[in-house]
Amino acid sequence: MQGRSSPSGLVGLLETWAAVDTRAPRQDWAEHWSAWLGPLDAIALSTALPEIRNAGMAAPEAGKKQALDVGELLQQLQDDLTRSVRLIPAPQRPSLRSVPMPQAVTEPVVEEDYGSYRQRYLDIQRRFELRIDPLRQHCRQVLSQASPRLRQLAQLDAALETMLMPRTQALLATLAVLLERRFHRYRQDESLPMADFEQDFQAALVAELHFRLEPVTGLVEAWRTGA
Repeated sequence: MQGRSSPSGLVGLLETWAAVDTRAPRQDWAEHWSAWLGPLDAIALSTALPEIRNAGMAAPEAGKKQALDVGELLQQLQDDLTRSVRLIPAPQRPSLRSVPMPQAVTEPVVEEDYGSYRQRYLDIQRRFELRIDPLRQHCRQVLSQASPRLRQLAQLDAALETMLMPRTQALLATLAVLLERRFHRYRQDESLPMADFEQDFQAALVAELHFRLEPVTGLVEAWRTGA
């Protein structure tokens, strides 16, 4: 389940970088989803709907009071991952064969090659997936035990996650490409201080983190309100 109709934070960042309006034109609910789901997805969703409806007829397995506060779990995860994005890795030690002249240390560390940034980006993305996916599954379990309506929502979220995954991965791949282009733009334009790229790098990852957390946030909000 995608909590909102568009990744607003991510889109806002890309608008600033690209200096173009990347927002989708105003669409109604059906038009918006038709852009994300293909014919095969529609068939799969139609097949899954009867089971989702039946899930709303069964009695809850446990009450909401017995569940852990998934809101606290979400906040803790978001804080941990944001700190990991802000953590600048220590520069590698120079080879013993070369003895560079002493230089003043400035923060953040400016890296001349994008390769280290690319590796860092992939490492943080992997950390996102390892932490967010289990929490999303845990939220579904909690909702499934809370009420029939929330159980339906949990099952719908599971079905839509599979269908929307290819589109989500494509969007995030686009962000990685734009980030690398921005790095080279900094390299080529002497008026742009390279140290500022670190801030852009972190801003992109934080925006991606919020985008990835939107479905979990939607589940948590539903659990809190009992919707």
